[in-house]
This record gives sequence, structure tokens and C-alpha cells, in this order.
Amino acid sequence: MNLKTQIITFLFSIFFGFIFSLFISIIYKNKLFNIILSFVLVIISSLLYFIILLNLNNAIIHPYFILAFIIGFFLEHCLKKIFKKIVFLLKR
Repeated sequence: MNLKTQIITFLFSIFFGFIFSLFISIIYKNKLFNIILSFVLVIISSLLYFIILLNLNNAIIHPYFILAFIIGFFLEHCLKKIFKKIVFLLKR
């Protein structure tokens, strides 16, 4: 796999982790059907991730792609906290 494909896949993994975290936080605000919705979201998201990886790099998964996914997940969580603080400060 060439470097350009690796960089694109790495950035996609970060973006997908960010979006996945956003969807999880939306689902957990709704307490009804929490377990079922989480399970369905994980199944659909993982299938979508592998389908997109299949188009990007023939579905080759390296450990740093998983690490990028986790970074994206935590990046969304941290940015959400920062935005909440900014909104709280602006409301004062």
C-alpha cells in the first residue's frame, strides 16, 4: 500500500471515529431502546467502515488505523467538552 493511500485511510479512520462517537453520544441521550440501538449502530458502523476501507485500500487494516479510529473517538469527546465550556461562558 502506498503512502498516499495510508494517509487517506488514516485520516478517514480519525474522521470515522469522530462520527461514531457523535452517534453514540446521541443514542445514549435517548434512554429508550438503548441497548438495541447501540448494537445496531455498532453493526452498521463496522460494516460501513469495512466497506469504505474496501474501496480505499482493499480492506487492509493496520493497527494504526484502529489507533486513529480511537483517537477520533476521543477527539470528539474532548471537543464536545470544550464546546460546552465555551457555550457556558458565552451565556454568562
